[in-house]
Amino acid sequence: MIKRRWIGAALVLAACSGGSAGGAGEVDPANSASSAVTAFLQAVSDSNLSKMAALWGTTAGPSARTRQPPDYERRVAVMQAYLRHDDSRIVSDTPEAIPTRHTVQAELRRSACTWSVPFVVIQLSNGGWIVNSVDLVTAGNPSRPCRSQAGDTAGTEPDAGTS
Repeated sequence: MIKRRWIGAALVLAACSGGSAGGAGEVDPANSASSAVTAFLQAVSDSNLSKMAALWGTTAGPSARTRQPPDYERRVAVMQAYLRHDDSRIVSDTPEAIPTRHTVQAELRRSACTWSVPFVVIQLSNGGWIVNSVDLVTAGNPSRPCRSQAGDTAGTEPDAGTS
């Protein structure tokens, strides 16, 4: 009886892990910095942690392939929580001092709030682009209502800044 429960639990865990950051499969590399952020934000909307891990990483490659940093699955889940949105758009794509590194500014709308979030995107040796870092502080706390002084650009309520 106990053995059946363990087998059942293992099957449930295996089924649930299909949407996690492990086993990402092949994700087509983005051909520009802006398209990397667009694809990453679409994966956020789809709650596709595997695809997010395939579109985020370092010059060594996507986290889904390199399995780095060691806690990459937890980090991807945190990014998904903070970057959830109803709508998004790319505002700017600015090359940095080296042409293989861009800062892409995206606007995320969540409920009545609009957040301006910078992404650092890097080009890999194969020519594809991946997200390297995201300033999650600028995305607002997903468990709290927005406040105008906290980075919200929507200005939803006249007294939103008061406590």
